[in-house]
Amino acid sequence: MNEQAIIDYLETHPDFFNNHPLLLKKLTFHHSTKGTVSLIEAQLAQYRQEITSLTAQLEKFHQLGRQEADIFFALIPLQKKLFQAQDLFSVEKKLDQWAKSYELEGAKLLLFTDSWKKTATHPSSFWIDRNAFEIIRLERLGLRQFYLGELSGKEKSLLFLPEEFPIGSIACCLLGTKNTHKPTALLLFRSRDTQRFHPGQDISFLKHLVDIVDIHLEKHLSERIC
Repeated sequence: MNEQAIIDYLETHPDFFNNHPLLLKKLTFHHSTKGTVSLIEAQLAQYRQEITSLTAQLEKFHQLGRQEADIFFALIPLQKKLFQAQDLFSVEKKLDQWAKSYELEGAKLLLFTDSWKKTATHPSSFWIDRNAFEIIRLERLGLRQFYLGELSGKEKSLLFLPEEFPIGSIACCLLGTKNTHKPTALLLFRSRDTQRFHPGQDISFLKHLVDIVDIHLEKHLSERIC
């Protein structure tokens, strides 16, 4: 009889050890750190390990829940202000004021020219050519929705006006990607501090913020090209 036959027999006869309790107590095997232990002791140790693992997972979920709640409450004041905005100018202004309250230099929105119909109410400073941005996207974002870090002088000049300099680091967020891989706009935050934004930072807050801004983008820019 080979090992597989024993395994198959025990699996098809789950009451085997109930019928042979003395055998269960006698069975032992060698543990790498504890030496010889009984089958029952080994099973209890395994259960304890599983409970410890489950407890750690539950604590992680609890921490994530607290983090989500903190983000939600932190964004409530901004949501109220954005819902009061009458147009895209007002949305950008309120985002800029909110960013400055967090000791950033400011925030701005840029619309892709091939996603929205241009109107006289939105000056050239609101628009960006997708082909021009593609260089930054390939270099900095790849397939990601967010980039946090520094830019070259040429990249900064494409995204920011001269009066918005100096710029140490930025957070670049792609908007309008929920239903398509093709973004419709950019949300940008800038700081003079080169270490304020850097790769590897937690982006949970930005993810929630982007969801909020997307709503107001659609609200004030109803004429989509594609």
